[in-house]
Amino acid sequence: MAGEPIDDVLEWSKKLSSWKQDALRRLAISNELTATDVGELLAQVKSAAGFKLPAAPPKAVPFTKAHFGGGKHQPVILKGIANVENVNRLVPRASLTFCPKALTIVYGRNGSGKSGFVRILRTACRTRVENLAKLKVLADVYGGTAGPQTAEIVIDAGAGDTAIPWTPGTVASPQLMQVSVFDTASAQLYVDGGNQIRFLPFGLALPHRLNAVCIGLKETLDSARATEVGNKVSLTEIAFAPQRETAAQRFAKALSKSTTDAQIDAATVFGAADQERLDQITASLSAGVAAAADANALSKWIDTLAVECEAVVSTLTDAALEQLSSLHAASVAARQAATIAAGELFTDEPLAGVGSDTWRVLWAAARDYSVTEAYRGQMFPVLFADSDAAACVLCQQPLLPDGASRMQRFQKFMDDTLDAAARTAEQAVADALANVHDLACLGADDFPDRLEQVRKRDAELADGLSIFQTSAVKRRANAVARLRGEESDAVPRMILPIEDVKAFALKLKAEKDGLAQAGNSEERAKLAAEKAELEDRKTLAANKSKLVTRRDLLVIDDAYTKALADVQTRGITQRANELLDTHLTTAVVTRFDAERLRFDIMHLNVGLARKSGQTKAEFEIDPKTKLTKVTSEILSEGEQRALALAGFLTEVALTDGSGPIVIDDPVSSLDRDRSAKVAERIAEEATKRQVIVFTHDIIFFNELCRVADDAGIEPVTVALFSDKSAAGKVDTAGMPWKGQDVSKRIGRIKNDAAPLAKLHAMSPAEYEYQVKNLYGRLRDTYERVVEQVIFRDIVRRGTDVIQTQLLRYVRLSDALAIRFHEGMTRANTHSHDNPAADTVAVPQPHEFAAHIAELEFLISDLKAESEAAEAARPQMKPKK
Repeated sequence: MAGEPIDDVLEWSKKLSSWKQDALRRLAISNELTATDVGELLAQVKSAAGFKLPAAPPKAVPFTKAHFGGGKHQPVILKGIANVENVNRLVPRASLTFCPKALTIVYGRNGSGKSGFVRILRTACRTRVENLAKLKVLADVYGGTAGPQTAEIVIDAGAGDTAIPWTPGTVASPQLMQVSVFDTASAQLYVDGGNQIRFLPFGLALPHRLNAVCIGLKETLDSARATEVGNKVSLTEIAFAPQRETAAQRFAKALSKSTTDAQIDAATVFGAADQERLDQITASLSAGVAAAADANALSKWIDTLAVECEAVVSTLTDAALEQLSSLHAASVAARQAATIAAGELFTDEPLAGVGSDTWRVLWAAARDYSVTEAYRGQMFPVLFADSDAAACVLCQQPLLPDGASRMQRFQKFMDDTLDAAARTAEQAVADALANVHDLACLGADDFPDRLEQVRKRDAELADGLSIFQTSAVKRRANAVARLRGEESDAVPRMILPIEDVKAFALKLKAEKDGLAQAGNSEERAKLAAEKAELEDRKTLAANKSKLVTRRDLLVIDDAYTKALADVQTRGITQRANELLDTHLTTAVVTRFDAERLRFDIMHLNVGLARKSGQTKAEFEIDPKTKLTKVTSEILSEGEQRALALAGFLTEVALTDGSGPIVIDDPVSSLDRDRSAKVAERIAEEATKRQVIVFTHDIIFFNELCRVADDAGIEPVTVALFSDKSAAGKVDTAGMPWKGQDVSKRIGRIKNDAAPLAKLHAMSPAEYEYQVKNLYGRLRDTYERVVEQVIFRDIVRRGTDVIQTQLLRYVRLSDALAIRFHEGMTRANTHSHDNPAADTVAVPQPHEFAAHIAELEFLISDLKAESEAAEAARPQMKPKK
C-alpha cells in the first residue's frame, strides 16, 4: 500500500542536490517564493557550478516533513467586478457585487448583460479554453463609444479588498487563477478534453512547483547567459585574412577554457625583428601583386556596371519616358478638373480660392480640430449641438443657416471623387519620382577613373560606355523633368554595348587569374609560407586581449552549462508523474464517478483515465465505443452538460485550496429533474466555498434559492436588466417578484407600505392608486402561501416534480381555511376594479398594516398546524 504523498516526496527529496532540497523547504512553507528566495536559490546553483560570486550564498536547509504542515493555498474571495468600460452593451462603469461567502445568484433575462460579466471573468480567471481567440471580449458593436476595454476585479486574499485591473490580453493574475469559471464554451472541453487539475492537493504540488522553480531559474540563467556570454565568444574571434594553416590560426581555433595565460603569452610574441623580416619578405613578393589587385577590383566593378546598364536600358526607354509624361499630365488634368469643379460649386462664396491647395490644408486642419477636440466623436462638419446651431470651428461663432449651408457644400466638394482622383494621381507622380534610377555606377564620381582603366585595355568599349553614360544621365534628368512638369531637352539615343561588356568581363577574369598564378617557384612558395606565419602571428599579437576575453568567456559559459544541467527538469517531471499516478488518479476517477452519480448519468458508458505521456495532471474522457468518436458526437446536449458539470466539479474539488467558482447557465438543455439535482449539488458546494451562479431560468433560480435555504444558506440574489440604452443594469430589488418566496414578498410589501400614511395625508388619489397595487401584491402572496406553506411545495408551478412524501405535513382546519378565504377575498376586493359609485371604501393605512399582520399570523398558524400534522403521522415519515 502506498504511503502518504508527502512521505514519498520526502524520500525522493533526499536524492536531490542540496539547493533543490532547500527549494522544496521554501515551497512547503510558503504559497509563493519571494524574489529573495529565488535569488538565494540561484546563488546556490551558481556556487555549485563554479561561478565567482561577490558573497557566499546561504547554506541550504534540507526539506523535512515538518516544513510541509499540510500547506494549503490561501483561498481568495471574489468580491465583485467594478468600473467596467466598453464591454459589450454593459452600462458605463457597470459593476456587480458578490456575496463573500456561500452563494450569489445573478438572474437576468436574455440580453440583460450576464454574458458581458462572465466573459470578463473567463479572460481574467481560470477556465478551460481550446483557442485563446475565443476569449476575445468585444465592445458594443452597435455603439459609437471609443476607448479601451477595462474593468476592475475586486478580491480579498486575506489583506482586505484589492482591485486587480483587467484589460483584454493582459497576463492573468496568479490570485485569480484560483477562481474557476464554467460556461457553455468550456463545457464541451470537459466533455471531449477531460479534466486538468491545476493546483494539486495532498502535497503532490511540491514536485510540480519545484519543476516550475527550475524552469524559472533556467529562464533566468538563459537570459543572464545571453547577456553575459551570448554571441560575445564569436565577437572575440580573430579575423584572419585569408584562412590558412598557420601556427597562429591553429592556436586561435584550439583556444579553450583550459588555456593558460602563459600559453597565450607564448603564442603572441611579435617583436621588431619579426616586423623587419616581414617587410623584407613582402617587398620580395610584391611584384605583380598590385596589378592583380587592380584587375580584381576592376573585374568586380565591370560586373556591377553590366547589371546597372541593363536596368537603365529597361527603365529609361522612350516609351518609359512618355509614360512618365502621361503620368504627370494625368495628375495635372485631374487637379484641373477638381479645381474647375470647385470653381463651379463656389462661385458665390465671399472669398476666392476655395478648393485651392492652401484652402484644402485649412479645411483638413479644421476637420481634425473638430473630431479630436471641439466635437469629439461627431461626424464633421457639426452643424447643430444640443438642438441649437453649433459653433464654427474656425470663427467660434454660431453657424447660421448660410454658414451651415456653406460648410455642407465644402464637405461635399471634399468628398467628391474628382478631388480624390487628383490626390491619387499626384501621389502616383511622387512615387514615380522616388523610383527614378539613381545611376549608382554611371553617375559615380569615380566613373571617369574606371573608364580610363577600361580604355587601357579596350578603347572602343570605353568610347561606347562613355556615350552610353552621357545618354543615361541625360535620360534620367529628362525623366525627372517630365515628372516635375519642367522643360526638358531632347534625349540622345541609348545604345548599350552589352555583349562587348560581357566579353570584356571574361577577358578581365582571365587576366586576374593569370596574375595570381604568376611566379609559382619553390622559393616563392617558401617565402609566401613564412610571410603567412609572420602576418598571422602579428595579427594574433595585436588581438591578445581578445584571446584572454574569449578564454574568460568560455570559463563563464562552462559554468552556465553546469548550472543549466543542474536545473533541468526531466527527473523531476518523471517523479511528479509517478506520484500523480500513485496518489491522484484513483481519487480523480472516484470523485468523477461520485459526481456522475449525483447527476444520474452513471448509465453513460464513459470513463475517465489519466492521459498517457503527459507532464501535467490531465485526465481524458473515454466514450468506450468501437468507433473512433469524440464524446460530444455521442451524447445528447443535456447529457453533455451534466457530464461537463461532473468534470468541472471533480476538477475544483481536487484542486488545492477552496477558491471561488463561477458557473454560467448551468442547466442549459437539462430536464427539470436533473436541473433540481444540479441545484442541490451547487447548494452543497456553496457550503464549502464561494459560488457565483449566472442564470436566465427563473424556475432554476427559484429551485436554487429553495435548496440553498434547505442547506442553511441564505443566497444573495442580484437581478440584471437591460433597456434600449445599455445592459448590465442592477435591479435594486435584488430579485424579480416572481422569484421571491412568501417571507421576502411580505418584507417587500411592508417596505413599500411604509410611506402610505404620509401619502394618504398628501394625496388620497395617489394613495388609492398605490394601496390598490399593494393589495394586488398581497393577493399574489396569498396564492404563493397555498403552494409554499399549505402544501409545503409538494407541487410547484413550472416543475414536473411532485414530492408526495411531504403530504404528511398537509392539514388545513376549517378555522384556518376560513381565515385564508377571508384574507384572500379582501385582497381580491381591494385589488380588483370597483364600481365608480364608491360602494367599496378604500382601506386606511392602519387597516392595510393590520391586513399584512393578519397574513403573517395566518402563516405562523399554518406552519404550526403543518408541523403538528407531521408529528401525528409517524408512519408517513421517510425511513433513514
